[in-house]
Amino acid sequence: MLRKIRLQFILIASVAVTVILIAFAGVLNSARYIQNNSEIELILNLLSENDGQLPAGSELAKALTGSHLTVNRAEHLSYFSYVLDGEGAILSSDMTRNQSLTEEGLNDFKEALESAESSSIIYYDGRYYAHRETTATASNSLVVVLDISHYIDERTELFETSFQMSAYSLIFFVVVVFIFSGWAIKPYVENAENQKRFITNAGHELKTPLAIISANTEMQELLDGETEWSRSTKAQVQRLTGLINQMVTLAKLEEQPDVALSELDFSRIVQDAAEDFKAALIKDGKAFELDVAPDVLVKGEEKSLFELVTILVDNATKYCDPEGKVTVRLSKTPLKKANLEVANTYQAGKGIDYSRFFDRFYREDSSHNSRVSGYGIGLSMAQSMVRLFRGKISVHYKDDTITFKVVL
Repeated sequence: MLRKIRLQFILIASVAVTVILIAFAGVLNSARYIQNNSEIELILNLLSENDGQLPAGSELAKALTGSHLTVNRAEHLSYFSYVLDGEGAILSSDMTRNQSLTEEGLNDFKEALESAESSSIIYYDGRYYAHRETTATASNSLVVVLDISHYIDERTELFETSFQMSAYSLIFFVVVVFIFSGWAIKPYVENAENQKRFITNAGHELKTPLAIISANTEMQELLDGETEWSRSTKAQVQRLTGLINQMVTLAKLEEQPDVALSELDFSRIVQDAAEDFKAALIKDGKAFELDVAPDVLVKGEEKSLFELVTILVDNATKYCDPEGKVTVRLSKTPLKKANLEVANTYQAGKGIDYSRFFDRFYREDSSHNSRVSGYGIGLSMAQSMVRLFRGKISVHYKDDTITFKVVL
């Protein structure tokens, strides 16, 4: 149990930190992306408004006011421009501030730009460019192009660095949590172990006075004959003994960290366990349907699997409507796992919190005076058994029918 709780603690803590680190890296990269895009848009606007050139001196400083872009960085940007006539031919170009493209390659770049998608960013000859086309005169247009390769490189470098640091931080965190997790959950584990130990010890201690009460009652009946009060006493002793036995069984189930599992014929187990209820159901005027696929194999322990099926079918029998129907189906899932479904009709089942059905001592009737016999821990035992066999159990209500589903 300690190992399971420790792993759950490490997993939850690691997932939480992973989400935080990813969120931090995402916000950091998003901020850089937005900042770069705003700088690119600003430069393209300035180039378009100044015939393909950046303003000089104080005018440039004024234009950059409020942005993260400095005058020194702006002056070292690589850009160029060219003018197109009405038919799309290049009339003139300005390549003085261009550091990556030659005059001879301008026509090839223009053709690549025209064949590219509508995006304002183009990849050409190993570099990234952002462009904008504006109207220069009635018949001519101005195309300004900014080399943004260094912006892309900065984004990529930040992305790689931030997520590398996040990965290293996560590994460091997992190592630290793994070292200290045992100490962190120790009080909880000790408390849980003490509770289970108390249940087991108390169960054994209570059996002795119950046995004495039962013996005294039988002796009283031998002397004075059976009475209403003696029958009631024996019934309550029997009920309390059953409750103690189930509580001890549940505690022992949860104390087993691992159990030796062997491959078993689940079809035979389900058939044998469910058949025991057939006669009683038919006698009560209820329908019973048993549909068991052959050769369904599972890894488990035979006695516990038989008890699991018995608990579910017994629960369905108790809560089935008068003249209702109990259905037991066993099939294989697409992943070749065993799929057991135990269902019963229950028209009064709307509005019930089915998520609490596996709580210990939970009864549908909050007063615990339900007409249905039982202690409210059978389904909790079933859940513990399913977990022991590394399976899943669930319950749902639909069309006036409660269905318990077990996948092993």
